[in-house]
Amino acid sequence: MPQHFYVNVPEPELILDSSFELDSDRSHYVSRVLRKRTGDVCDCFDGRGLRFRAQVHAQKHQTLLTITEILEREPRPETRNHLGLALLKGGAMDRAIQLACESGADDISLFTAFRSNARMDAQRLASKLAHWQKVIVAACEQSGRSHLPHFEPSSDLQQLIADHTNAYVLDMEGGPLNYHVGADRLLLIGPEGGWSDDERRLFDQERVQRVSLGPTTLRAESTPGAAMAILNYLANS
Repeated sequence: MPQHFYVNVPEPELILDSSFELDSDRSHYVSRVLRKRTGDVCDCFDGRGLRFRAQVHAQKHQTLLTITEILEREPRPETRNHLGLALLKGGAMDRAIQLACESGADDISLFTAFRSNARMDAQRLASKLAHWQKVIVAACEQSGRSHLPHFEPSSDLQQLIADHTNAYVLDMEGGPLNYHVGADRLLLIGPEGGWSDDERRLFDQERVQRVSLGPTTLRAESTPGAAMAILNYLANS
């Protein structure tokens, strides 16, 4: 059965009958996780919208793929769902990113909120970046997405808001989550401890619309997936 998995291939090499070598991580995934052998085929995507089918050539120390069919090139969405997510601690951050990707976030920016239970300097963020990128890849493989979301591990909250005309912030006191047709939107989700008074004043000053997912209180790690799923449903209903 064909498998949908990510390979980072330079654009000029994505032509019929061309072959390329997988790096050690992807080679392990093909041979150990997917259990592919020479002659097997798998469905792949390049993270930029291109889906293609390839035949596996498993060798002792490397795995080669030969492109046998170009399946489709999926365009970038005309409007984008941008998630601004406060830093969370440990595995909660991984799960929040995973669920957001699986549910359709096109861009993900992390920021440190006043009540974030995680603080990371530049060196620590750099060390986590490769790990979070793997989380994003796995989420796209799981959900069948063709585009890898753009990921920014260190952002400024005020600048995020300034860069978006349609900005929303999740708040229990907000109204129903909706969206503007034909426009990009930014959705801000805070930490477990909620927003500080200064952050709330910033939202009021910048006219950020407060929205709610309903009367129940979700964990900060669960909220991104639920919110992105609702936005995508509204956009396609």
